[in-house]
Amino acid sequence: MRNLLQKKYIFTLKGNAGSEKFQAILTNPKNHKIFDILPSRTQYKLKDYLLEFQNRKDVRYFIMDMNYVYRDIAETYFPNANIVIDRFHVIRYITWALENVRKRIQKDMHPSKRKYFKRSRRILLSHYWKLNDESKQALEVMLMQSNDLAVAYYLKEQFYDFMESKNRDEAYRKLRKFILSAQASELEEFNATLTMLSNWAKYILNAFDCPYSNGFTEGTNNKIKVIKRNAYGYRNFENFRNRILMTSA
Repeated sequence: MRNLLQKKYIFTLKGNAGSEKFQAILTNPKNHKIFDILPSRTQYKLKDYLLEFQNRKDVRYFIMDMNYVYRDIAETYFPNANIVIDRFHVIRYITWALENVRKRIQKDMHPSKRKYFKRSRRILLSHYWKLNDESKQALEVMLMQSNDLAVAYYLKEQFYDFMESKNRDEAYRKLRKFILSAQASELEEFNATLTMLSNWAKYILNAFDCPYSNGFTEGTNNKIKVIKRNAYGYRNFENFRNRILMTSA
């Protein structure tokens, strides 16, 4: 039996290596190391692997994306761990919602007004306080063209403020206000965000009491994608695994 350190995270990669489409990578984000690479991400394969570790009850945090299989694994094999949804996977929903509103507005807009939406994606998705004076002026002009877009932008800023919360109590209050605002807006583009929050809010709030994130893990994922692309893919899992481990050493 082996010991499982508390600071290990699992993520999946579309590797198409061997007979499996997805592989599982375990990382140690504290020391910025890859811990192990498994040939499959299926639940029964992960179960067999995790059962080899004798101190699973000592794991304090299980950081994941919004995947019901991983949630079930965490609840079953790490009974004392706090399940945490990493913030990266949460913020995407709000940017998708705002982007969908922008696309709808621009599609129905008269061509003479579309000139006001130059560089609109970058400006709309940026934090307001990060914009320079020129971008702020361009933003004001854009928001004057559509009430729906103005409301969506306000919701995005409100959500960004929620994500900057210093602790769980503050995050809970701000999240409640955002949910009420999004419901009152009646913007269909935000329905997916509201559904996501209904299903995962308690795990999202756990992130504000967790001292770790899966930032290193996501960065590792991006590097592995580059390795795979440069090699035009790997058919053999062991070759794929060895290449990743050599590059990360």
